Amino acid sequence: MFYLLLAIAFSTGILLLFKYFKSWNINNLQAIIANYLAASTIGFIAYPDYLSTEDILSKPWFPISLFLGFSFIAVFFLFALSSQKAGVTVTAVASRMSVIIPVIGGFIMFHETANMLKIAGIIIAMPAFYLTFKKKESQKFLSWTIILPLSIFIGAGVNDLLMKYTDFHFLKNDLFLLLAVVFFVAMLIGSLILAYELLYSKQPLDIKSLAAGLLLGLVNFASTYFMFRSMDFFDSSVMFPLINIGVVTTAAFAEFFLFGERPSLLNQLGILLAVIAIVMIALG
Repeated sequence: MFYLLLAIAFSTGILLLFKYFKSWNINNLQAIIANYLAASTIGFIAYPDYLSTEDILSKPWFPISLFLGFSFIAVFFLFALSSQKAGVTVTAVASRMSVIIPVIGGFIMFHETANMLKIAGIIIAMPAFYLTFKKKESQKFLSWTIILPLSIFIGAGVNDLLMKYTDFHFLKNDLFLLLAVVFFVAMLIGSLILAYELLYSKQPLDIKSLAAGLLLGLVNFASTYFMFRSMDFFDSSVMFPLINIGVVTTAAFAEFFLFGERPSLLNQLGILLAVIAIVMIALG
């Protein structure tokens, strides 16, 4: 449970940092690249064994790590584009609803048990996500905007499921190395995008944005690490709903106390349902 709470805390920390980035005038792309650099460096330093290129290439999880590195940064950019085109609320709901994919995958691929109490908790979690993120203003949801939130739903859910699959089948004592490689791949891909932007937009590197990205990298690595460690103690059908609901609930309280954003009655109802769902899933 300790690892789970830390995963929730650091995952919420990522959201709060992005909230502050806007007021700090941080260049998000540059911060994201620095974030992956920091997270990758931590993983390589923390890995205790002798390291060589041959060792990395021979790991059974190496092909998956390449896909995860690409997918991590791709989902991030999809998130940004969807927020602009489909709206923040729709995008947030789509990303949190992606928990359905690893939960169902846990039942099918890992033969995890499902009793009525756990299933009921998962069902209650779905409206809890929606109500917690529901805003007062109406959302114009044009048909073409379905593609972006749907892509986030699939991408984020597949990422979580692949992390569980890798942990279940391949990881031994090399979690730090796996995370280092995944973040390194994401950094390389992001660096290509950044190089293109610097070359054609003539926008210089911003030291403040890079420093903020290094801080984000520390929080991001901790979030991912403790999520993996939680997999050793919880079924994916329990862990992913708990983390997603925990982040939603914690973020709502953090926004209220740090930024004075009072949740609406619908938001408060969503938080209440989230707490009920947590209890039901945990007891199940």
